[in-house]
Amino acid sequence: MFRAGADIVAPSGMMDGMVGAIRKALDGGGFEHVPILSYARQIRPAASMGPFREAAESTPKFGDRRAYQMDPAAAAEQALREVELDLSEGADIIMVKPALGLS
Repeated sequence: MFRAGADIVAPSGMMDGMVGAIRKALDGGGFEHVPILSYARQIRPAASMGPFREAAESTPKFGDRRAYQMDPAAAAEQALREVELDLSEGADIIMVKPALGLS
């Protein structure tokens, strides 16, 4: 059996329980040393994503992706709860996006 490697796993689906499922699968497969970086907390960057998506030619063709991102008005308290959940499920690193430009 061939097994490919990874230095880090960085899921971006931002779904509750995902980090725990990945941690369980990694640990069960003997990959306890592989860290998980969670992109779990994404505050809606209305103005910042458009230029990136256009440059990468990855503008969504259908659906409303806003449900995957937190409303900035409620973000602080919700973000802390979500970060705590991901850490309790085994995330080693948490990334909050965007890092700048919030007021």
